[in-house]
Amino acid sequence: MADHPPLSSDELDSLRKVGLAESQGEIPQLHWERLVHLGYAIRRLGELELTAAGTRRLAGP
Repeated sequence: MADHPPLSSDELDSLRKVGLAESQGEIPQLHWERLVHLGYAIRRLGELELTAAGTRRLAGP
C-alpha cells in the first residue's frame, strides 16, 4: 500500500461513487478536491471521472 496515498474509508467510498457514476452531489467537496489532487479523478464538464490511477486504486492493494 506504500505506493498509494492513504485514503480515509469515506474518501474511498467517494472514489467508488465516481467509478460507479453514482450521484456525485453526495460527494463532499473536500473529497473530490483530494481525489483530483491525488490524480485518482479528473473533473470534466462539471462531473468527476476516474483516471487510470483511480481505476487501479479501486482494483485493489
